[in-house]
Amino acid sequence: MALAPAFHGAFDRLAMWAEDRVARPPDPWRPGPDSPLDAFGPLPPAPAPPAAPGWWRFPAAPWGGPPGDQVTVRLHAARGPRRGTVLLVPPWKVPGRWLLRGWVRGLAAAGLETWLVTPPHHLERAAPGGRGGEAAIGNDLGAVRETLARTVRELRALAAAAAGRGPVGAVGLSLGALAAAHAATGPEPLDFAVLVAPPADLFRTWEATPIGARYRRLAERAGTPLPGEPELRARLARLSPAGRAPTARRLLVAAGRHDAIVPPEGPAGVARAWGREPRLYPRGHLTLLLACRALRREAAALARQAVAAAGS
Repeated sequence: MALAPAFHGAFDRLAMWAEDRVARPPDPWRPGPDSPLDAFGPLPPAPAPPAAPGWWRFPAAPWGGPPGDQVTVRLHAARGPRRGTVLLVPPWKVPGRWLLRGWVRGLAAAGLETWLVTPPHHLERAAPGGRGGEAAIGNDLGAVRETLARTVRELRALAAAAAGRGPVGAVGLSLGALAAAHAATGPEPLDFAVLVAPPADLFRTWEATPIGARYRRLAERAGTPLPGEPELRARLARLSPAGRAPTARRLLVAAGRHDAIVPPEGPAGVARAWGREPRLYPRGHLTLLLACRALRREAAALARQAVAAAGS
């Protein structure tokens, strides 16, 4: 057991080390607007989802996407009688949907049709020639805010579309959990939300991990160093859902005790701001997201309870 923290943290450190080997141009600091996140106003409805499992794509422009961008969802059938829908939101820079098979299988076994969402700038939604997910985070805080807002608006539209088929919830992983956490405060109440290591306190990641050090270096190379702690903390705090009240009927916020990418204080902080206790697992970031069967079982159990309550 004494080796567990080093074992789990090693995967996180290796992933961050590999990302630091990628050549990147200077990235100047741009603070963006001072206004709240623009993600909660009235929305146009999404098109009707397909009746059978498979791909579902439609233009993203009505929810803030650029011309040519498409909301992309892979629908996976429930195993046995269908009892509801779950939006599964992947982590930052996910290299392929195959990594999420364990989540899809577990949610399908709970009777849920799983809508595996592709966030903006990821996988086939990345710009031609760009790395998947690279444009989602950077020193242009206005662009980061708009990407997060777009993702939240799309999730809200998908949740409203899914509600026509019965109960609906969301499972978000890492950066996907940050967007799902905002969606869990939206005007379309989710029956449940499972938020796995949401970076709800991005300042901690900027302050305490190689990811933050990377963006500091890129800003310095551009000749525009990041601001001091008070301003940076305040601006990143505007991306947190902690100041909004959740509308999801059931919530699970999970964190890894040995997480070296999203320090557990961040997920724990948003859970407690919402009057919940976080669920802490003896895992790192990547092993919590992708290799924690206990978490997947607990998430599936919560989803079954929520769906049963919605149908009673």
